[in-house]
Amino acid sequence: MAVHRIQSFFEMTGPNQVHYLKKDSLAMFVHIPDIKIYDNWGTPQQKLTTERRTNNLGFREDDDIVEKRANEYRILVTGDSHTDGVLKHNPQSFVNIWEEKLNASDSVSYYNCINGGVGYYTFRNYLGFLKKYTYLKPDMYIINVFTGNDFREAPVFEDDRTSIGNVYRNSYTRFKKRFYSDEKKAIPFTQGIEQTLYFYSFPNEKEKALRLTKKYLSEIKELCAKENIQLVVTLLPSKIETNTAFKTKIQSLFNLDDEEIQVNEQLTNELISWLNAEKIVNFNLKPPLEKATEKVYWDQDLHINPKAHQIIGEFLFKTIDLKKYN
Repeated sequence: MAVHRIQSFFEMTGPNQVHYLKKDSLAMFVHIPDIKIYDNWGTPQQKLTTERRTNNLGFREDDDIVEKRANEYRILVTGDSHTDGVLKHNPQSFVNIWEEKLNASDSVSYYNCINGGVGYYTFRNYLGFLKKYTYLKPDMYIINVFTGNDFREAPVFEDDRTSIGNVYRNSYTRFKKRFYSDEKKAIPFTQGIEQTLYFYSFPNEKEKALRLTKKYLSEIKELCAKENIQLVVTLLPSKIETNTAFKTKIQSLFNLDDEEIQVNEQLTNELISWLNAEKIVNFNLKPPLEKATEKVYWDQDLHINPKAHQIIGEFLFKTIDLKKYN
């Protein structure tokens, strides 16, 4: 059953996949182009109808991708579902907010920020995605790493995903949830908590996850250098890392010690140290998000909300000096 579950996911045949995603030989899977799907979801306090709309190439953009202009600075952005966006409309994404601010501030250059975020993506996808879309000739490639589950997913996306070890860990994790209290089951797991609990159960997997992370980022760095693309990595934290009260609640609920509850941040800091050593430009999004006075994650599933996208878009505009990379 576990093997079938894993295999069917990567075949893109699930009910949450078949209308939105398709298999791809390079990126593993990408959005289906030219679709518009409406989802109604949320809590009684936070109800939302989201429009999942893609353009001619399957990006989360309202406008189609056309031939690059002479004065165009093209920024290709990728990431997982947080970048893909749980939003009412595409222009609310931090990618489009950043683009709007860039173009309002410069009358000479045209800035085209393309949202290539795709749900479920992790480091292997980020490499394949760049390979697939190198022909678009981006000047900058931004990977918005979600540090709440990208590390845990890295081993799952390898070709040995149905090995005995992986199947055991997958089955153990799912089986363990059956015995959780109702209070534990009510917590949305996949956006930060599941990774925390996974490395709590299998601490030796942290080394493998980091090794794969560095492997794919090294290959991305090489490809960007070859194609004269500026590589930038942003690091998006989960709610555990930005909300002290929520962190305390999770730590108490699952009886985790200080080291166990901080595993996401530990892995993030190790990655930042490596990125700095490799001279890969990187920005930690934790400081601007933890300063927010309003909610920055949806209660329903703990994805970043429109306020977070606004904060990130403004942060990128203020922090990344594109003239430095021209």
